[in-house]
Amino acid sequence: MFLMIRVSSHPDICQYNLFCLGSTFTTERNNKPDKLKPINNQQTITIMKTKATSKLLTAILGIGVTAIVFVTSCKKDNKYEQLTASSTTSSTDVINASIGGYPPASYTTAGAWKVDKAHSNVMWETKYYATGAPLTGRFNIFEIKVKFDAANPGNSSISSWVQLSTFNTGEPGRDAYGKCGPGYMGIKFDTTAKTSATAFTLAPRATTDTAKFVSTSVERFGSGYMVKGNFTFRGVTVPISMPMSYTGISTLTNATTGKKTDRAGLYGSFDINANTVFGVNSTSINDVVTIRVDCNMVNNTY
Repeated sequence: MFLMIRVSSHPDICQYNLFCLGSTFTTERNNKPDKLKPINNQQTITIMKTKATSKLLTAILGIGVTAIVFVTSCKKDNKYEQLTASSTTSSTDVINASIGGYPPASYTTAGAWKVDKAHSNVMWETKYYATGAPLTGRFNIFEIKVKFDAANPGNSSISSWVQLSTFNTGEPGRDAYGKCGPGYMGIKFDTTAKTSATAFTLAPRATTDTAKFVSTSVERFGSGYMVKGNFTFRGVTVPISMPMSYTGISTLTNATTGKKTDRAGLYGSFDINANTVFGVNSTSINDVVTIRVDCNMVNNTY
C-alpha cells in the first residue's frame, strides 16, 4: 500500500492531501520502508506492508490530524466595511429618474431617483477604415431621463441627448477643431466674437450640435427589454431598436448612520449606418457605428 502526503510550500495556501494508491507492494530483505525523498516539491513516504506498518500508519495519521487542524485555523481577517450591499432583481421594481442627471439643488426628497451622471456613459465604436481595429470615443456632455417599470414595461420611457461638440476620444489629433472628429459629427462652427485683432472665437452651431433619442415603446425581450424609438443625428431621424438590460436594485446601508441608498442600472446598444444613412462623408471610418448607453441611477439617501 502506498500512502502519500503532499503539503503545498506556498506561504499563502494551506493545503493537505492524503492519497491511497492501491495495495500492490514489494518485499525487501531488510523489511524497512524506503527513505524520505523530495520529488517535484512534494514529500513522498512509501511504506512497505510489514509488521511495523501499523505503528508507522498511526504516526502518519497523527501528522494528518495535525495538518487538518492547521488548515482549519488558517484564515485571513476580513476588512471592516462601512457599507453593506444587497442586490435584487424584482419584477415589480419601479424607478422614476425622469429628473435626469442634472437635478436642481432643491431636489432633496428622500428616496427620489435621479440619473447618476458621474457614473454613466454614452459611447460609440466603429472600425478604422473598413477592416482596422476599433476606434472608440464618448461624449462628455449628455443627458438621460428614465422612467422604468419592470412589471409593466409599457409604462417605461427613455430619452437622451448628447452634445456632439464634446466628442472625446482622448486624442487631440482627432478631437480638436479642424481635425477629423468634429467633421464626422457634422458639427458646424460659427464665429461669435473677436478675441484679438486677428483671432475669432468659434462656437458650435446649436442646430448641428445635438444628437438625440426618444423612445416610443418598451417591451419585454428575452430576459431583458426592447426599447424602440427615434434617433436624430445630422438632421436625419430614423427609427431604431435597442436591446436593454436591467441590473436590479442594490441597497447600500451606512453602518454609522443606518441610512440607505439604492442604486440600479440600465444598459443597451444599437447600430447606425453613419455613411449611408446619416451622410457622414468619410472613408476612414466604417459605415456601421455602435452606440452604447450605460445609465446608472441612484436615489437620495433615506
